[in-house]
Amino acid sequence: MFGYVTVYEKLVSEADFAVFKEYYCGLCKAMGRCCSQLTRLGLSYDITFLALVLSSLIDADSEKEHKSCIAHPFRKRDYIVNDAAVDYAADMGVLLDYYKLLDDWKDERSIKALAGLLLFRLGKNRAFARNREKSLLINEYLKKLSVLEAAESDSIDECADCFAKILEALFTPEFITDETQIKVLKWFGYNIGRWIYVIDALNDMEKDYKSRQYNPFNAAFEGGDYKEYAKKLRSEKNFTLTYTLSNAAAAFDLLDIKRNKSLIEGIIYDCLKTKQLQILNSGEQNKKTKALPKGKDNEPI
Repeated sequence: MFGYVTVYEKLVSEADFAVFKEYYCGLCKAMGRCCSQLTRLGLSYDITFLALVLSSLIDADSEKEHKSCIAHPFRKRDYIVNDAAVDYAADMGVLLDYYKLLDDWKDERSIKALAGLLLFRLGKNRAFARNREKSLLINEYLKKLSVLEAAESDSIDECADCFAKILEALFTPEFITDETQIKVLKWFGYNIGRWIYVIDALNDMEKDYKSRQYNPFNAAFEGGDYKEYAKKLRSEKNFTLTYTLSNAAAAFDLLDIKRNKSLIEGIIYDCLKTKQLQILNSGEQNKKTKALPKGKDNEPI
């Protein structure tokens, strides 16, 4: 489901690009420290973005360390440490990964999912103990989404709403106490979540159609020329996705950002839009952009 919050090197400044990598590496370290070393396998851009946004709302400046790690033993890197938002995002990432694996196991009896559950079990238990309410909420909405998918719902709005509610919850941690900021973060998270679900469904629809896997857009297909249907749908959803990103951008503008504003703006206004256009144009890569390499969603850093 994740992997759509992509950072393009040519669309952000060199300094901002370096900051994102610091949060990415800091999140990886936090997942190992707070949950378990094996949960670092679930590291993703999307959760790094969560950590980045929430960290940028905290008054205290982020601390950094310059060390090597297991993945890069011969090259030291800067990474964020002692950051409440990064530790929180580590927990949320592990919970999301675990419940998604659990859903895959229940629906498909996937051996891969079962193996993942065993690998993530310890980390999930630690994250759950610190975030019981959020954990139950994530599981609740994933179950609702699973019911819709099992019924082969043709309503992209109902499905996207379930996933958007999860992101709405994730973007409102307990350490953010200002009521106005909480309301804005809910709307910001909701629209980011909705955008992710819809773009994922569009990206996978032809593959799902061929493999006869569920996809809300395919469930709404009434017959005829499928290629023409897919082409028309992408054109129609471009407006919807752009409107959703505009809502997220409008919410972001209302947040009291203390740092990293240009980086987050670059991701929201430029990188997500670029990712959207790539997928809507049949995944053709824009030669002027270069995605930051990463462990889960791209090549290793």
